[in-house]
Amino acid sequence: MELFPASIRIYCTEDVMKAYFNNLPMKTWALLVLPVVAIAYPVVRIVVPAVVHAVVPDVVRTVLHMI
Repeated sequence: MELFPASIRIYCTEDVMKAYFNNLPMKTWALLVLPVVAIAYPVVRIVVPAVVHAVVPDVVRTVLHMI
């Protein structure tokens, strides 16, 4: 027997969210992941080469390109 009914019980928000995400069906995960991948892929394709171009010197890039 519980002291308080479930309707007035206080839950830890973090635990509630963990339980929610652990119990999501696969279709919901797919609907969450697909937009993230669709946005991340072009960003990575543009940002990574720009960062490499900015960080790696021309000489190193030329040698790597020859390999």
